[in-house]
Amino acid sequence: MLSKHTFTAIKFATLLFCSQSAMATSYSFTGNFSNDNDVQLFNFSIASDSTTLSIHTLSLNGGTNAAGDIISGGGFNPYLAIFNQLDGAWIFDTSSKSAGEEAIIANYGTLFTGNYILALTQFDNVAFGSNLSDGFAADNGLATFDPTPFTTLGGGGSGHWAVDILTADTASVPTPEALTLT
Repeated sequence: MLSKHTFTAIKFATLLFCSQSAMATSYSFTGNFSNDNDVQLFNFSIASDSTTLSIHTLSLNGGTNAAGDIISGGGFNPYLAIFNQLDGAWIFDTSSKSAGEEAIIANYGTLFTGNYILALTQFDNVAFGSNLSDGFAADNGLATFDPTPFTTLGGGGSGHWAVDILTADTASVPTPEALTLT
């Protein structure tokens, strides 16, 4: 027979587990780039170490996002990068994906409790260095968008984008003044 203290501990652990998983939710964002070198940033947070965070785009091939909206295909070839919000340090990106694939971050490993910045841009405009403050390839004159805007590596000529951040605790599009890194 369980003691009163053991039963209370089991109830507390169950409540804690359920409340943490209930806090995590999915966020869907859509927008449109007007220039090849545009970068859209998103803030998101993880309240406890996570191996289940999943981020994916629907810009290139389309589909149904986490909000249930149908996203048309024919957009550009997407690239995602994650940075630590505290110091801007690069954590992971999708530079090893194949042409014609959406950008997906899943089964990355453990993403520790904290605040992060997700960057979305065109595939040719990859993160330039090991910190968000280093900018992207276009910022440093290293990106070529050829032959016409938004068509590199199988893109369809449109600047529209869609991103789902799944199982995060919060996610938002930051205001420009929130992007300043020192």
